[in-house]
Amino acid sequence: MRISAKVDIAINVYGKPFQTALAIRSLIKYSGDHVGRIFIKLEKKQPFGFDENQLRDLLKDLDVVYYKPSLFLGWWQIQKRNWVNKLLFKIPMFRFSIRYQYPWEKTEANYLFLSHNDMVFHGDILSNYLSKIEDNIAIGHVGQCWNCPAHKIHCDGDRYWDYRPTMDELSNLYENWPVNRAVIWGLIQPGKASWPLPECRLNEHAALINMQIARKLTAPKGSFSPIGLMTMDIGIKWFQDAANAGYKVVHDSFFKYAKHGMFNEAGSGHGALFDENLYNKEESLAKEMLESNSF
Repeated sequence: MRISAKVDIAINVYGKPFQTALAIRSLIKYSGDHVGRIFIKLEKKQPFGFDENQLRDLLKDLDVVYYKPSLFLGWWQIQKRNWVNKLLFKIPMFRFSIRYQYPWEKTEANYLFLSHNDMVFHGDILSNYLSKIEDNIAIGHVGQCWNCPAHKIHCDGDRYWDYRPTMDELSNLYENWPVNRAVIWGLIQPGKASWPLPECRLNEHAALINMQIARKLTAPKGSFSPIGLMTMDIGIKWFQDAANAGYKVVHDSFFKYAKHGMFNEAGSGHGALFDENLYNKEESLAKEMLESNSF
């Protein structure tokens, strides 16, 4: 157990200043003994009149490193241009536009904690993750199992390492499966890898990375894709690269320590980025919780 370790924090910010401040303040409340430097990547483009100075003021007493990239990648899908990506990864201006990549390369800590900016923590996630990660590459919630037809009967976050179906078996599972984005992406067909399963990933809502292992293996130092790369979803390609190289991720769901999208009925903050009324409502609720210190 290395529960005395300091952990740097990496948060990507696209809007939501009050929710961002609440995420950081609640993390510090429960895991503050382990929090080192806080890295905030401010996207070049922001929604709904986002005020960078407002966020800075909310966090002015904390040791925060702010970074704003030259490019805005957003949800740009780049999985199908691998040879181009390998060239672009060599250019810092492009690489640092990928979420989490700037703190990934700048942190000097042995551990980096990735967090969404609309989390509310209610338990000591860092102590628990540090005590369980051991010599593995990462720990967090493994798998978007709610999207996967193998869930419950064949597989879950604890069993992903051992359940390795053939493509024929996987294709049969996906027949008439309603969540068909893997089919749309062309991942369920002969010649494609059947393991890890398409929805397997380390959910970067709240995940701890062992940088002593991961740093040398991940771009720009190694061959693994950046963890913040969007390939059907964030982190899938990095997870596949790690698994295929023999590195296991420990499953310990952040659900036990935090709530994602607390102020959204669907439990997701994505929808509010396209609905200004919903966005303002969620920010107002976060402001109230933050000011009342009721987290």
